[in-house]
Amino acid sequence: MTVTALPLAAVGAGSILPLLLLLVQLAVAYLVHRDATRRDSRHALAWALGAFFGSVIVWILYYVVRDEVGR
Repeated sequence: MTVTALPLAAVGAGSILPLLLLLVQLAVAYLVHRDATRRDSRHALAWALGAFFGSVIVWILYYVVRDEVGR
């Protein structure tokens, strides 16, 4: 009886996690930019870049101050 490996094991499951994290960061940065733009923020691009590069800390910061953003 032979056991075949999953196709994912050939690529390496460790290589998928960074890709998923990158996709999450891009999605959150897009959502932050869209929300800041809808709130008429002049700094929507800065918030989006901060959300992408600053990760979870900036996400939490934006969530806390988003009512003051723009208007």
